Amino acid sequence: MLEKNDLVNKFLEKALKYNQNHNLFNRNNKKELQRDVNESLSINPFIKNKPKILDLGSGGGFPGIITAITNPECKIYLLEKNNKKSYFLKKTIIELGLANAIVVNKRLEQENNLGIFDLITARAFSSIKNILNLTKNNSNKETQYLLLKGTKKTITDELNEIDTNNYIYEIINTEEKPKERNIVVIKKTNE
Repeated sequence: MLEKNDLVNKFLEKALKYNQNHNLFNRNNKKELQRDVNESLSINPFIKNKPKILDLGSGGGFPGIITAITNPECKIYLLEKNNKKSYFLKKTIIELGLANAIVVNKRLEQENNLGIFDLITARAFSSIKNILNLTKNNSNKETQYLLLKGTKKTITDELNEIDTNNYIYEIINTEEKPKERNIVVIKKTNE
């Protein structure tokens, strides 16, 4: 069995190779991808006691595949509507032996039968308001959202669009320079 770091490196090699022909993401080398890995790893402290996770728009596997590698006790559902990205994710899961990851190749609709999740993650997926609306029937008062976002200004603008009587949130800075990145932690208030 490969160690977690070995699995992450194997994943990066596969992603770069597949990306050469299939344009999964706008990264050309391992160093550029390492920032995506680091950002994906930044959510790990929030994952404790969250056994069922939905990653929205998993794309090239960030944070979904990294979360599956580093949290084998969790069941990770990777939601991706794009067929070529879903194929890459499925192939990667098999090749890395990630028994805790499942690819759901479909578009997220507000009325879906995916079930309730303990944690919902997203990176470069949609606005906060749209994510909360689309996942209403996938969350309950215990569900936590970890949204990997850009600048605090953009986040503040997006948070102004939601009903803050229904949600509590915290913005956690993960990187200042060269590109500001933040995690938005959101939870429903008691219903």
